Amino acid sequence: MTSSLLGVLPSYARQRSIDLPAEIFDEAVAQELPGGEDALDDLASRLGWPVPIRLEAKPGAEDFPLLHHHPDHGWVIVEQWINAGDLRIRTIEGPAILGYRSGLALLRPAIPDCRPKGQGGSALAIFWQVLMRRRSMLWTAVLATIIVNFVTLATSLYSMQVYDRVIPRGSFSTLWVLTVGVIIALLIDFALRTTRALMMERESAAIDAEVSDYFFARAQAVRLDARPPGVGTMAAQLRGLEQVRSILSAGSIFLVADLPFALFFILVIAALGGVIALVPLISFPIALLLGFLFARLIRNDTDKAQVSGTRKNGLLVEAFDAAETIKANRGHWHMLGRWNRLVADVHQHEDPVKRWSSVTGSIFSTLQQISYVALVAVGAVEVAAGHMTTGSLIAAAIIAGRVNGPLVAQLPSMLVQWSYARSSLRMLDGIMALPVDEPEGMVALRPERLRGALRVKEVIFAYPGSRETVNLPHLAIAEGERVAIIGGIGSGKSTLLKLMAGLYAPASGQLTIGGLDVQHVASDVLRRHVGYLPQDVRLINGSLRDNILLGLPNPGDDKILAAAAQTGLAGLISGNPLGLDLPIAEGGRGLSGGQRAIAGLTRLMLAEPRLFLLDEPTANLDPATEEQVLRLIDGRLKATGGTLVMVTHRLQLLGIVSRLIVMQNGRVALDGPTKEVLARLRSSSSQTPTAAHGAA
Repeated sequence: MTSSLLGVLPSYARQRSIDLPAEIFDEAVAQELPGGEDALDDLASRLGWPVPIRLEAKPGAEDFPLLHHHPDHGWVIVEQWINAGDLRIRTIEGPAILGYRSGLALLRPAIPDCRPKGQGGSALAIFWQVLMRRRSMLWTAVLATIIVNFVTLATSLYSMQVYDRVIPRGSFSTLWVLTVGVIIALLIDFALRTTRALMMERESAAIDAEVSDYFFARAQAVRLDARPPGVGTMAAQLRGLEQVRSILSAGSIFLVADLPFALFFILVIAALGGVIALVPLISFPIALLLGFLFARLIRNDTDKAQVSGTRKNGLLVEAFDAAETIKANRGHWHMLGRWNRLVADVHQHEDPVKRWSSVTGSIFSTLQQISYVALVAVGAVEVAAGHMTTGSLIAAAIIAGRVNGPLVAQLPSMLVQWSYARSSLRMLDGIMALPVDEPEGMVALRPERLRGALRVKEVIFAYPGSRETVNLPHLAIAEGERVAIIGGIGSGKSTLLKLMAGLYAPASGQLTIGGLDVQHVASDVLRRHVGYLPQDVRLINGSLRDNILLGLPNPGDDKILAAAAQTGLAGLISGNPLGLDLPIAEGGRGLSGGQRAIAGLTRLMLAEPRLFLLDEPTANLDPATEEQVLRLIDGRLKATGGTLVMVTHRLQLLGIVSRLIVMQNGRVALDGPTKEVLARLRSSSSQTPTAAHGAA
């Protein structure tokens, strides 16, 4: 019996502690994979992965695990050395021994892992590490910059030779030689500048893609209970990447690289004209001093403008997302007032920046012109005194233009960009500081099966800035048990369900499944075994198929349609000409709450988890669909022996559970068999309001 590549990869990924992308199980990917070793190369090519690494030399103990295609067993995992000549391999039938020989094909697939890794303690450190991985490119750009700056001298020296030798002597043969030489130099300069710019822009785009990938994954990994209250504000913080990227553009990098050559040009001017070098030697530091003074003047205003701009973008996202509520409650004037106040705040802080930028630009322009006039005036005196030639003066004036021209003229705009980029980096640092699902440095557990009793021990949870929402000293739910949780509004029911799903982390205490702390289990393993259905199912922009298969391998249309028939989603699919390719707007707009709920339930049935955590699963369903869904859940639990924990306000759903928990003020008020708890609620006059409210 042989194993396929797709059958081995999940175990390999678990040993490598990598989240395996679900798309590798897509039928379109799996179809017609070649046999033998070529299957891995073909799979990597189809999925856009890097080329798999083939170990040519004898592997060290640190190189394992690896993959190998065995003629008898198919694809196997090579786990480690047994002795100097034998390897331990894992086959579909169990462990076996493989003798090592020179040329044995041992492969390491480069499976991309989108989880954020601990690459540094700050956003700036992330950018710096990405840049350092491209050191060779940076050194190439520096070398090109050095050559370009030397070639720049060709035009000034050409002018000096023409004025000093060609014109006085009428030596036109020398003129043609000099002209051809300087044209060749200019062509070299053009080629170097163009190549350098294209190379830098290409690398800047690659840096932007890599950094954006990291921060987007990092933002997604932030624990739900730790996220900022404004989704739009967090989205605006991520937009700060664009401002940081602008600093990494070719123009900005070249400006920084060219600044040191200003001192070199001053030395060349001193060699040509002696004392006239004092003019740029004085004007250049003055320009730099004014530039850094300008940077300090605008620092506070750029910070405040950035904050106001982020809040404005957050309000924009919020206004579009809550458009229905705003229109229904005539809230557009309120939102317009908030918008105008934020726009005024942005302008209030951006106006000083623009004003100082204009003033500094004018000062730099005037300083540049004064420097030119002073250099020509001092040079004229030196020429008259015979200390330098007219050609040397013209050459010095051209070179001085390189010192006080592009280098200094771009400083104001670059300083403004850097001020905004620095504010953006601080905002990105705020995202970096938020706790994530899997803390950096922790090696998450990846059990093959996650089953057993669900236990809550001394758990306390509170939302930021509020009193404790859940306080549970002890709660145990046995495997295969069916439990319903009821209670009043704000009693902590939904929060408890999110804690069980691992979406929230308790401030103290522990939630375990089968003895394993939920916070210690890898998120992909936890999501595979624990199915959570929120009260308000939100769909993403894409097709209906995309939403049903979100994070799942594609089981084929037959299984999708079978699950849809069981949940009642088949009517939506058959009633639309596009079927499963029905376009879904952001949030699922255009579908009813019930249609979104059964779409989420269909996905849950395809996922086949062992633990079902359902938050008001039938709140938006009509009676007929509700009965159909209840039969489906009951049948699935009987067939699989799975566990059910359900939050509900509907008495009809209590028929499929054997245990009822009543929560009040974040604590368990009653817990026991369903019939006994309901009887106690009815007989106790003091708890009748709670019962009536909880079962409403």
